[in-house]
Amino acid sequence: MKFGHAFAQSLSHEGYPQEWVDSAIGYSQLKKCINRLTQELADVGLSPTALSQLLKHVEDFNAAAEQHHDPDPDPDPDRPFQYILARDGSGSSPKEHTRFQPKLLFYVNELTGELHSAKIDEDTKRKLQMLAVDTGLAHLRVFEESDAESKVITSSDTANPANPITPFTPGARRKGYRMVEVPLSSDTEFFTKLATELSGLEALQEREEKRMRSQIELLGKQMTPLTDPDRRANRKIIAVWRHIFQIYLEEGIFFGTTEQDHTAHDAEKARERFQDFCNKIATTGLVDQFKKRDNLAALTAFMNINREILQGLRFGEINHTAMQKILKKFDKQTALGVKTTFPKAIAYPSFSSCLARAVCAEVNTRIVARVPQLDDYSCPMCMEVNWRPVKLRCEHVFCIRCLIIMQTNKQHRCPLCRDLTVVDACSDNLDLELAKFLKRWFPDEVKAKQKYNERMAGVDQYGEVYVEQCAVM
Repeated sequence: MKFGHAFAQSLSHEGYPQEWVDSAIGYSQLKKCINRLTQELADVGLSPTALSQLLKHVEDFNAAAEQHHDPDPDPDPDRPFQYILARDGSGSSPKEHTRFQPKLLFYVNELTGELHSAKIDEDTKRKLQMLAVDTGLAHLRVFEESDAESKVITSSDTANPANPITPFTPGARRKGYRMVEVPLSSDTEFFTKLATELSGLEALQEREEKRMRSQIELLGKQMTPLTDPDRRANRKIIAVWRHIFQIYLEEGIFFGTTEQDHTAHDAEKARERFQDFCNKIATTGLVDQFKKRDNLAALTAFMNINREILQGLRFGEINHTAMQKILKKFDKQTALGVKTTFPKAIAYPSFSSCLARAVCAEVNTRIVARVPQLDDYSCPMCMEVNWRPVKLRCEHVFCIRCLIIMQTNKQHRCPLCRDLTVVDACSDNLDLELAKFLKRWFPDEVKAKQKYNERMAGVDQYGEVYVEQCAVM
């Protein structure tokens, strides 16, 4: 299936909002611009084959200059043309893409109009010479020696002086020759249309990010009463939400969190990870534990936000591919070589990664972080909740039993940073605020740890006959 058809099918069948579809790259219209440009070039004998031969001369010249490390090489007698993507700088803001004015420029004899030293067929040379001679250069932009650093003058400029043009310096002059422009219009239409569409995608991204931030903020407010630990009725539900968010974080749907995978995921990989997340919370029966409608509505809203992020990723990817494909087609049919220069002139808006990163950060801050995870408050020694947590001078926190064991074993240095902070820890190091926080958010875990410590204290005093041997110790 050709890309244009596949692209159109994706836009119409993947459930994108109409505003997104309207902002997408106009692939078929851009193809028509290329077809018209190809005909314009053919009319003056510049077929893709002929231009490819000319580009070969340019590439050989550049390669030779780089090889000899010549910062200012002499003009190559077999380098007869340039194709540049000039812009007029008329954008009303820094974010607005400017209008392109591409130029196809040739060296021609200022008396005869003959193409300068071009190793192309005679028919092409004859057509270009006739173009220059028959028009008397009246419709060609001419670079005079005296204004090499001034703006390019055209017949239309005098009629419309308000139309600014980027100054262009053609480089070293060749005696008896002028740099003239082959009059083309379809390439200007092509690049202006593409630049306008990229601006539209950038504006769409800003609107979508703002809209999704509002949705996330609203969901965060909805979840506040549902995850309030001071409400007795919420205790079991908080544990369910915590488990759901733990699975969500472990899946790393949009961004990898491991040493082996720490990059942003593409739409396909993110979709697979999201599906795994959905399957896990379904098979573990977590959703079934939500009896109240408010919790189910909040979970549904959370899922929908993630689906919208996935949709944004996919939309950005197919549009980026469309831009690459259409530039490749432009080069293939015209041999003007812009696939590498155009992206440098205008960067494709990172609709995928930037939107996903910004929205995911908002999800984690306003929603996921509302329910603290036990792993963030576990003792690094026993890997269980910090019951009666002790904060050392080095700011590392351990549960009181693990600290006593370290002091008993004369382990005076912190096992995490090796500072000499364990030896002088005492009751003053108890973090009462953290203890209160843990009891509020993890009441069951704190209660279980307290019973375990009391049991182990009996073992320490009376021996293992007090209770069966502790598997941990």
